[in-house]
Amino acid sequence: MTDAAAGTLRIGVDVLDRTELRRLLTRPWFLRLSYAPEEIRLADRMGEERRLEFLAGRFAAKEAVVKVLGTGLLRGIAPRDICVDRAADGAPVVTLRGPAADLGPAAIELSITHKHNVVAAVALGVVAPAGPPPARTLREDGAPMSLADTHQEAEASAFLRVRIGQEDAHYGGGLVDGAHILRLFGDLVTEITARTDEDEGLLAEYAGVRFVAPVRPGDYIEARARLVRATRLRRVVELEAHKVIEASPAQGPSAVRVLPDPQLVCTATATTVIPMSKARTRAHDTGPATGVAPATGAALATGAAPAPVAAPAPAVQPAGGPDETAPQAAAPRSAVPRAAPPRSAAPAGTAPLPYPPTTAKEER
Repeated sequence: MTDAAAGTLRIGVDVLDRTELRRLLTRPWFLRLSYAPEEIRLADRMGEERRLEFLAGRFAAKEAVVKVLGTGLLRGIAPRDICVDRAADGAPVVTLRGPAADLGPAAIELSITHKHNVVAAVALGVVAPAGPPPARTLREDGAPMSLADTHQEAEASAFLRVRIGQEDAHYGGGLVDGAHILRLFGDLVTEITARTDEDEGLLAEYAGVRFVAPVRPGDYIEARARLVRATRLRRVVELEAHKVIEASPAQGPSAVRVLPDPQLVCTATATTVIPMSKARTRAHDTGPATGVAPATGAALATGAAPAPVAAPAPAVQPAGGPDETAPQAAAPRSAVPRAAPPRSAAPAGTAPLPYPPTTAKEER
């Protein structure tokens, strides 16, 4: 139902098997990401099974609410931005915070139901008529936004739109090979590391690649990338490609059709590695005086606290260098002691690899 003056009525529905969350609800990071403090306080008063039922119902409710908002969880909105509290009569009450409050209607009606292990939620809201999105002027902590904030948000995503040409057809029937879409994904991953680390990086792997729909010459493809995790050396990027315009040769040799809803073509997750020198430079040059790294795109999207970064190790004089036999001046007591070379250091006279394999130690 649509009214140009009043807005659009939207309905969101979600169904969930509560056993899917049993293990996740034992992990503190998942609770902090998914639930508001009020929800956790209510759940902590309940027994184990009732707590599982309650939190599963709340999670299904959040999924239903984001469908009313017209977006998805972790796409600019963290689950905890949607608080499902309880009214005096026990009815669920939705409160939107942070980025969710900028998108949401004045009120959302919500219903949650349970049967055995299944929980279901239905959300209903009237969304204002479409218009230019309001400019964000405050961060989540209430402080005014700066150019640095908007720059960090831009670092977290990349976008491409391309038209598939006749020369890209690879298989019978004019089908385009999946490697063509993966090349688009590779360009997006490179753009993200160029923004975040001023380096093209080295694409290490694709995971979870799924080709959902065929692509043919004449189609227009939109590919998007989003940084979801950043460690010292690795950047993990989620990727999606959608078809927005489709060639229609049955209607004419040059006929095309604009799709009313973009059609998902391919999804994947990519991991890229940056050189150790770039990781050291970024930690040393851009880290604030408190020793906390700048927020990554994933932290901005979820509101998570940035991870602490260790101080860069002091330089080590290579074996056989010009100062090997020179007398060393006594260092003041406050000086940092000279670090021993790591076990994996390259022999003297050979250059270290710019992209070393990541280890569990580097993730910390």
